[in-house]
Amino acid sequence: MPGTFTPAQMFDHELNAVKGWPSPYAVDYSAEYASGVTGLFAGNVVSLDANGKFVKGFNTDRAMAIFLLQNQSDFDVLSDVGNISGGKGSGLVACGAYELQSTEFATASYAPNDTLTADADGILEAGVAYTDPICGVVSAGQSDSEHDATIKLLAFWPVWLPVAP
Repeated sequence: MPGTFTPAQMFDHELNAVKGWPSPYAVDYSAEYASGVTGLFAGNVVSLDANGKFVKGFNTDRAMAIFLLQNQSDFDVLSDVGNISGGKGSGLVACGAYELQSTEFATASYAPNDTLTADADGILEAGVAYTDPICGVVSAGQSDSEHDATIKLLAFWPVWLPVAP
């Protein structure tokens, strides 16, 4: 019985832990996706809605960012014909002590120590501290994927810095 989903290549959309994960002390989180939320990829930023479900980007200016580990359409997240799965996505929480690389960032020039926020689709972009909710600080900057030089990665340390009240 053929399936109905075609998963992407693993390196098309990535969240790579450079340092600090996996660890028994890592802060990760899993949840279902809110109704109507589609098109999320590994490396996107999500937050929790009032029901504890994943939504794109920041639900509020004070929401905790979570960086997705899997594509929303991966078989371990989305059940296909004949499969059973948990039906949940998972990610690394922005208050964790690790360095990450994501393919999901806006095309721009990033320098070490630049602050990062996320747009409404969960794409990382430059942010202004105390004006935007900050979810990361650029570490090593941009690099090519080891699998495909046309795919770029942005290295950063996750942080949680909500908008000033």
